[in-house]
Amino acid sequence: MKNVFGLKKTVLAASVIAASLAPAIAAAEVSGTLGASSQYLWRGQQLTDGAAVYGSVDYAHASGLYAGAWASSETDDTEYDLYAGFGGEAGGFSYDISYIDYNYTAGGGMGVEQDPLTPGTERASDGDFQEVHVGAGFAGLTADAFFGVGDAGKGSDEDYEDNYYAVGYSYDKYGASVGYYDFDADDSDYTHLDVSYAVTDQFTFTVSKIVDQEEDDTYDDDVVMSVSYEFAL
Repeated sequence: MKNVFGLKKTVLAASVIAASLAPAIAAAEVSGTLGASSQYLWRGQQLTDGAAVYGSVDYAHASGLYAGAWASSETDDTEYDLYAGFGGEAGGFSYDISYIDYNYTAGGGMGVEQDPLTPGTERASDGDFQEVHVGAGFAGLTADAFFGVGDAGKGSDEDYEDNYYAVGYSYDKYGASVGYYDFDADDSDYTHLDVSYAVTDQFTFTVSKIVDQEEDDTYDDDVVMSVSYEFAL
């Protein structure tokens, strides 16, 4: 998803929020984006060894309903996300509630199980998961919550119960956010800080660092910088 401070990935979230807060027009609007980033940042973590290319297609209705699809390259994998929701703005207060379905063609880099139908291969669907997003914003401040729902991998008997929370503030070309990943598994939680600078509406620098983790050395806490460029289709 994209380089914003409210949603999921530094790259997907934006597609969802952009769709939900798109200006109301006579009836409906179909739009798209295409972009590239030097790193794929996902909630403080670097998901690629190098650059990522991504894009989205969105449908937004004047009522506030929207739906879309977002896809990105990853190291040895491809991700595509489907989402739908309702959002809008009233008196300077913005709001959004949405459902997001994350899908990976090669398991999302997880230790997925062997595919029983094709011996010697892995089931890509074991890396899939879903979230419900609730967000609000006012005067540059944003607050977002992502609640894990459904199965931890399609067809799994295990529930997906990881949650993620973020608060952020943006002013002019600058932005900052703090995110907290609350994992169902023990000793896996962490907090990260992101700071961004938008050179233009399309060209953005982001610096991210994990600043606290429940158990030391679980995650790489080096400072990571990403440069992204995105344009509307």
